[in-house]
Formats: sequence, structure tokens, C-alpha cells
Amino acid sequence: MKKVLLLTGTTGFIGQSLLKFIEINYEKDYEIVLLSSAVNENYKTVLHKNYTFNKQDFEKNGILKIDLVLHIGAFIPKSGIEANDINKSNANIFNTKYLLDNLPNLPSKFIFLSTIDVYGKIETIIDESSFTNPLTMYGWSKLYCEKLLENWSKENNIILQILRIGHIYGKGEEAYKKVIPVTIQKLKKGENPQIFGIGDEKRSFLHVDDVSNLIMKSIELQKYEGVINLCSSNSYTIKNIVEMLVEISTKKIQIDYIETENRGVDFEFDTSKMNRLLGFEKINIKDGLADEYFE
Repeated sequence: MKKVLLLTGTTGFIGQSLLKFIEINYEKDYEIVLLSSAVNENYKTVLHKNYTFNKQDFEKNGILKIDLVLHIGAFIPKSGIEANDINKSNANIFNTKYLLDNLPNLPSKFIFLSTIDVYGKIETIIDESSFTNPLTMYGWSKLYCEKLLENWSKENNIILQILRIGHIYGKGEEAYKKVIPVTIQKLKKGENPQIFGIGDEKRSFLHVDDVSNLIMKSIELQKYEGVINLCSSNSYTIKNIVEMLVEISTKKIQIDYIETENRGVDFEFDTSKMNRLLGFEKINIKDGLADEYFE
């Protein structure tokens, strides 16, 4: 018998990829209820977006029981400027609380996608025990939601799993003003890609398909394992990433280096907890970049 999975946020970058991943790999296991504005022929049950639904809407759609909630839906800044938008950041908290208050029943499991932005600026390799001190309102909003859900799940005897999502790349991230999609856009236009400073900041990019796989593996956990970082164990400098994309494009083009006094923060991760509980990343960075470039 299929379990009923409530999935929020399927119009976003990760949400779209995850929904497709479930359709391909878990169609026989779950009946999907979409809580978003996504339109999908395979799923007749699509509730109202922006959390304007209520318990009566579940009943009207014939949804009397939810077995599992996978809460992806949230405001995610598409640029650094948006990261401190107070109203949008607060919406992450209000909408999460609204979701909890309007579920048709208490599910057995609740998976929440948080962010590595809760760590702030850390000079060492990051793991789940690293100190949390967000630098943005967005980071604080996700950390608050973590604490909210930990208390709620404990009070209601629900298996919670918090997944802190790292730097993700792949098809569908075009809307984000980040190094990979911005570089790809410039290369396709025949423009020189840009690097601020010398590009020696380290990043650990995990492919969106790997993220989808790891998220679904987290459903199998039988108890709350504390937060788990979903990140790559392999780090590359920004310069490395841009050079790989230039090579993939096969264009004879140079990189423009923009002088700046500020050096970005390194993000490197110890993924031993993720590897032990959920598995390993599978997609090689060069293959993933090529797939995104030629989509």
C-alpha cells in the first residue's frame, strides 16, 4: 500500500528535481500530495500555494491522512542582497508554523530542508558539530525553524530529520545569481566570465540529483539523527570551477579578474555523517557541469 507523502516547494530548484526523482524511482511507493503551484499531470492533488490552504482544503481533496511530510518550500535568496530581506525571511518561520497547524493529522515522519547558512563564517572544515551563527536573516530564519520543529516533533512523538543543504548545482538553477549559472550564461553569450579577486575561495558543490537521492534515503532513518549536512566532500576553488566551465564550452575566451578587497569564505565539509547514514555522492563535478552547460 502506498504511503501518502506531502511535498512542499516543488516549483523551486531542488523541489522540481526531487519531484522528478520520485516519479522515476519511487512511483510505486508513494502517493504524492503537492503543496505548491506546480502543475503535474501525474498528481491530481495540488493544494493552494503560499500556505493559503487550511485543514478543510485537505478534506475537500479527500486527504484525511498524511504519512510523511517533506518540507522543502521556503524563501531562498537568489542573490546576496535578498539574504537579509526581513519579510521574506520571516515568511519561512510563519509558513512553517502554519503548515504544522493545518496538517490533517500528525504524520509519522517529517523531513525538513535547512541550509548551511546557519553556520555563518567558519575558518575550519565544517561538520554537524560546528557552531551556528548565521550572518543573514535568511540563515536565522532557517535555524529558528529547526528549533521549532525539534520541539514540535518531540512533543508529538514524530520522527524528524533536519537536512542542511550545501552548495547545490545542476539543471534548473538559472534564476540564481551564483558562480556556476552566471558563468554559463556569460559563456553562452560569448562574454568573458568574471572572477572577483583571485578566485582562491573553496566551495563544495553537490549535484542536485545527488541531493534528491540523499533526501529520499533520509526517509528510511528510524529515529532523529540530529542535523545532517548534505554537501560534497570534494572542494574546488572558484577559479577551478570557472576554468572547468570554459573548457567544457570549448570557447577561446579569457577570464576577467575583478579587483576586490574582500575575499570570500571557504566552505569545506566533513561528510562522514552523511556518508554513514545516507550514502555517498555519485556525480563527478565535471560530468555534472557539462550536463548543466549543455541542457
